Amino acid sequence: MSTKILVCRWDPYILSALRAEGAEVALLFDTFEAAHFHVDEEVLKTLPYVFRINSFDDMDELGQVATELKGDGWIPDRVVSLSEFSQYGAGYLAQLLGCPQPTLEMALRTRDKRAMKQAVRAAGVAVTDFVPLRTSEVARGVRRTADELGFPVVVKPAAGLGTLGTSWVHSEEALSTLLQEAGGDNTEHFLLAEKPVRGDEFHVDAIWVDGVCKALGIMRYLRPRLAIETAGVGNGSVLLPHEEWAELYADVEDMHRRVNGALGIRDGITHLEFFKEPGERRIVFSEIASRFAGGGITQTWRALGDDLRIAWIKSVVDPGRAAPYADGEPSRYVGWINLAPSEEGKIVAEPSQADIDAFDYVLETVRQHGVGDEYGEPHPSAWCLFLIYGADSLEQFEERGQELEKALNGGFRTERAAA
Repeated sequence: MSTKILVCRWDPYILSALRAEGAEVALLFDTFEAAHFHVDEEVLKTLPYVFRINSFDDMDELGQVATELKGDGWIPDRVVSLSEFSQYGAGYLAQLLGCPQPTLEMALRTRDKRAMKQAVRAAGVAVTDFVPLRTSEVARGVRRTADELGFPVVVKPAAGLGTLGTSWVHSEEALSTLLQEAGGDNTEHFLLAEKPVRGDEFHVDAIWVDGVCKALGIMRYLRPRLAIETAGVGNGSVLLPHEEWAELYADVEDMHRRVNGALGIRDGITHLEFFKEPGERRIVFSEIASRFAGGGITQTWRALGDDLRIAWIKSVVDPGRAAPYADGEPSRYVGWINLAPSEEGKIVAEPSQADIDAFDYVLETVRQHGVGDEYGEPHPSAWCLFLIYGADSLEQFEERGQELEKALNGGFRTERAAA
């Protein structure tokens, strides 16, 4: 009997891979995805169930989906959420349909950074210092931030996505203004201020089955995410080989298990971020997401075996599968960078494949946007062209990244529409 999977989000790559592994897949997506993604109607016709809803936050709509599936006797083995914004919806559906994961409590603690950090700190893990903020209590929030953290601070939405909506704030006056503007719609908004952490920023991507780690890779960002000034410079990360970083892997796996216990994570794929100063062993937890990573992270793993998304899918369909590495674990430095235009507008020129092929250490080219596409503001998460490449050392990886940026970013050209 095939595994039944209810997928929350339109993602043709994941849908195709799940079906290739023999899963029976039902799909749920919302109006935002319908308007902004290229939903293939022909693919939809091949699925047993397709539900188009207004929002993953609409409990009434989600309840009706659950009723429909239960009435037909189509009960999924797993409910999977592929984005930040479907986490609560997936947890609610799982509860209604009798699936053990994801739980609503896990959804809360992986979406709301305040609940996340409080739970992780209570588990004995070092966490970035923070102050919760509310737009209805501006003066109190500013005073607490000044007293407990000082300035500058990093301010982010309590339930934000990556670096979007995150900003540096350097004074009480600036924080007061930010909170007043955020609450200008007369709706309560929740944020948090964090004390900046010194050191390098890392991310950990892992696959879990019934509490057991099936695969785990630590990658170091070339620059901390908030230090990136434009999308195409210093924007990437590199996978660290186990044998050279054995102590860090041991420390991170121990920390990750405590984080999972605090947040109720037993199954699925996770993307965790932490800070560590060079030469020091102490790890400081930043945040975690119960989804696969963005950027070129998952594709980097293809140089070792499976794309991380495929490895996760195999664990969903067949939990007994081995880890996805080609040779058991990474043995060289492989990673990715994002190349991008320096200005927004319609892309009218981009680096050619011939230009890229001149660098024999590039393993794969992944074009997220190309000629003819509109490219928005080049913020750190404005993905455009990923280059997956290898090196023999961390220093060589960084040097090669700078070489690629210098040689290829000039191949982009954008044009803005006439006013």
